Amino acid sequence: MNLLLLDDEEYVIRSIKENVNWEKKGIDGVYTALSINQAKNLMELVPIDIIISDIVMPQGTGFDFIQWVRDGGYEVQVIFLTSYAEFDYAKRAISLESVEYLLKPVDYIKLEEAVGRAVSNVKKNQEYQDYREVNRKWHQNYSVLQKNFWAELLSRQISKSEFQNEVTKRNLSYISQDQFLIIQIVFFNGKKDSGIWEQKTINFIIQNVLSEMLENSYMQIETILSMKEDSSTVICKKVLTHAEDFAVIEEFIQWFSQKLHIDLWCGVGNWEEASAIPDSLAAVWGMYENSSSYRNRAFYLSDFEQPDTRYVNPNIHVWKTLLNQRKQRELCSDIARYLGELQFQDLITRQILKSFRTDLTQLVYSWLAEKEIQAHLLFLSKENDLLFQNALNGVKEMQEYAEYLLEKAIQHELFIDKTVSVVEQIKDYIDEHYKEDIRREDLSKRVYLNTDYISRIFKKEVGISISSYVMKKRVEEAKKMLAQSNFPINTVSIYVGYSNFSYFTKMFKENTGYSPLEYRRMIKKREET
Repeated sequence: MNLLLLDDEEYVIRSIKENVNWEKKGIDGVYTALSINQAKNLMELVPIDIIISDIVMPQGTGFDFIQWVRDGGYEVQVIFLTSYAEFDYAKRAISLESVEYLLKPVDYIKLEEAVGRAVSNVKKNQEYQDYREVNRKWHQNYSVLQKNFWAELLSRQISKSEFQNEVTKRNLSYISQDQFLIIQIVFFNGKKDSGIWEQKTINFIIQNVLSEMLENSYMQIETILSMKEDSSTVICKKVLTHAEDFAVIEEFIQWFSQKLHIDLWCGVGNWEEASAIPDSLAAVWGMYENSSSYRNRAFYLSDFEQPDTRYVNPNIHVWKTLLNQRKQRELCSDIARYLGELQFQDLITRQILKSFRTDLTQLVYSWLAEKEIQAHLLFLSKENDLLFQNALNGVKEMQEYAEYLLEKAIQHELFIDKTVSVVEQIKDYIDEHYKEDIRREDLSKRVYLNTDYISRIFKKEVGISISSYVMKKRVEEAKKMLAQSNFPINTVSIYVGYSNFSYFTKMFKENTGYSPLEYRRMIKKREET
């Protein structure tokens, strides 16, 4: 049973998804839409049983969307959410046969109850389809067996010699004469950019749309797998022997990219026996690595010729000079020119981009190392990982990665060039965390500098070592507590970060000339006089 969440505020969707026990309510798939248009697309592509919809949205109301749903003949249960307790809204909700009308902020207990009623209604409406449901489950089980078989075959867990035995054991209807085709699709954006298209949704869409396009064709879809992130592996079987026509694949690519706004690369293998399909898949991935970075078109293994491309190193010496001069704009422009020339000469492949990314990253990392900046910590973020990964998708993405890399490196180098700024940040951290076990490594991670360097600049600027500063801070805080409270001295010791009472006493006396008890008595005596 599938449910659609429609709301223009992403945090509302995220909160509802996290706070409702969908599995307990019998919901198998929870799909999300941030706009009415996205919701309509999903309704056309995915069977939805229950809709939870906001009412007031920028592109129209939830009422308009549900009216469109009803007019389209979709049999769904509806729950409305709104921030407005208006009678007319409630009246309209009733007229659209909604299960419930709930006010924001969402009461998740009431929402779960409403979802439960909606699930019950869906089940009642489906009771008369019991026979079809049994048939569907049989087909689903067969599909699972089929999917698992292909997943194991493509990952080479099933050898060529084991192929026929595995087919027989799993009761699959394949014979040695059957011919199969690999269609490998790689997505350049989509779920990461739009925040809506999950991989299972994309595979479902491919299954339905491409199957419809292939109806009465010479081939049919056997299964769809996701062997790697942001990719779909489609396995087709030849069912007719007449002339091959791949026009439908080109048609599907154009439909997919235009309808879902997802750029893709598509590689098509050769017709092979099932046992040879793993080698065909490997060849298609090789084509992916070495083909020009064109989008939204198919590359065919049968006529693919690996381009004669050799990586020509950029003028790293000049780029390093610009980096040393902190001429970020000029450097980015020179990188854009270099990539543009490669693209003009049709020399851009993933392999070329990989080599360039390595050179660029090494240039920046080595430059930062000379400044004693720990680059691996500076660039430790999901944003960096995503840009690093996407840089291989094309010139535009590589330029984005380069600009991000240079911006962050130069800006941080400018920051640490101001010694005072670094020292103040370290002092602020110590002042806030003096009760804790503070290590130089922790401070190093905060400013992305190595430990020896921060120790040197701290002592130069403050006049004492980091450890001495921590001790001084703890003593000052201990003095305040001893003067302003009646806490036992061992409690004061623990509070300021010393679990060893004897060491605390020794340290305190070395820094003040008094034991903690002597200091407290002296302060009390002063107050009394």
